[in-house]
Amino acid sequence: MSSDGRRGAGARSTAVAAGDLRVEESGSPGAPAVVFLHGVGNSGGMWVDHMACLSSFHCLAPDLPGFGLSNHLPWESMARTADLVAELIRARVPVGRAHLVGLSMGGGVAHTLLARHPGLLDRVLIESAGVLPLWGTPLFNAAIAAFTPFLHTRLVVGGIARAFQMDEKAKDDLRAASPAAFRRGLTQANRIRLTREEAAAPCPTLLVAGEKDIRVVRASNAALAHVLPAAEAWYMPGLGHGWVGRAPEVHRRMVEAWIIGSPLPEELKPETTPWPRATVDLLIGRAPD
Repeated sequence: MSSDGRRGAGARSTAVAAGDLRVEESGSPGAPAVVFLHGVGNSGGMWVDHMACLSSFHCLAPDLPGFGLSNHLPWESMARTADLVAELIRARVPVGRAHLVGLSMGGGVAHTLLARHPGLLDRVLIESAGVLPLWGTPLFNAAIAAFTPFLHTRLVVGGIARAFQMDEKAKDDLRAASPAAFRRGLTQANRIRLTREEAAAPCPTLLVAGEKDIRVVRASNAALAHVLPAAEAWYMPGLGHGWVGRAPEVHRRMVEAWIIGSPLPEELKPETTPWPRATVDLLIGRAPD
C-alpha cells in the first residue's frame, strides 16, 4: 500500500514526464502494455484490482489532469489529455504500442486517442462513452456547472458514491478532484463526436455499456459497431452507467478477455439497441477540443 492509500499489491506510483502525470504502474516494462483511463472523479487507483489480474502485462493507470495525484494539473481539453496519454505510451512502453481501457470520461479520451494516435493502440475497450449528442445537453451542462462548486461537500460526495457504488478510496479521489477539471472533463466527454480519423482506425474495439446506461450511449455503441472497421458492441444486463462498481469481478474478466482475445464473459450480451442509421453521416465531423 502506498502512502496515498490507493495502490494495490504489486503496483507502484510514479510520476512521468508526460505533463508530470502521476501513474499507477505494475508489471515489467518489457511485457505487453495496457493503459487504463479512469472516469470523472476517480483516479488511476480505481484499476489496481484489474492490474493485479493482468500480472503478465505492463499496466499503466494515469491520474488524468485535475484528478487524483495529478489534481495540480489543469484539465485543458480532451485533445490535450489524449496527447498526454500518447506521451505516456511513448515514454513508458518500449514497443510504442499499448492496449487501452477507458471508462466514461476516460472512454471519451479513448475515442480521442483513436482519432489522434491510432498507431499507438492495439486492442481498445471503451465503456459508457458515446459519440451521439445527448438530449438536453444545455440543461445537463448547466446542472453540472451548478453543482460542481459543491463537489467536495458531504451531500454531493455521498450522492455520487451511492449512485456508482464507490468505496472509501474512490470517495477520497472524488474529494481530491479539481471541481474545474470535473466540470470540464464531464461536459467535454458529452461533446465527443466521431471523426473520419477514428472511423478509419483499424484497432479492434469493444464498445460496452450497462443495459440501463443512458440510451444514447447504447445507440452510439450500436452505430459505431457498424462504422468502425473492427468494432463490437456489447452490454451488461441489469446494470447501468459505469457498472464496474456493481459487478467488479465480471468487469475484470471482461477486460482480461478482450485484451488477450478470448471469448467475453457469458454474462455480457451483444448490443441489440437500434442504431440511428439516419444520423451516421452526421457523426463524421471534427471532434471539439
